[in-house]
Amino acid sequence: MKTVNMLLLLALSLPVSAFELATKITQDAGTTRLQTTGYARLNLLKETVSLKGTITASGSLKVKGRANIIMWSRVDDAYYFSKLPALQNIKDTENLDFSIPFDASDKTVTEVVIEVEMLTAGDVSISGLSVGKHR
Repeated sequence: MKTVNMLLLLALSLPVSAFELATKITQDAGTTRLQTTGYARLNLLKETVSLKGTITASGSLKVKGRANIIMWSRVDDAYYFSKLPALQNIKDTENLDFSIPFDASDKTVTEVVIEVEMLTAGDVSISGLSVGKHR
């Protein structure tokens, strides 16, 4: 009986996994905000589209903490990512305008997903997101 109690006490005292930490997503007036108390990686925004050729996802970012931003484009039931160096390891910044391109050539993009990876506790806000043909 002592062994079971000690194991239960040990299990309760172990640190919480980073994936079990609190994460909150809110949307208000065209802004989507992710707040987290530790590491988090998730698809923050998803747009259904039907666009051929080169497309672009644009918007404005505000980051507290450190984050990576990645765009995923769905073409023919497969996903392809666009990862710009300027949107990796972003740290404590406001009003960072971004534009992420993806070239589907003659194929049609049917979905665009913006993934946010929070490397530390903090929050990310994305506002004014638009997805359209690259100009």
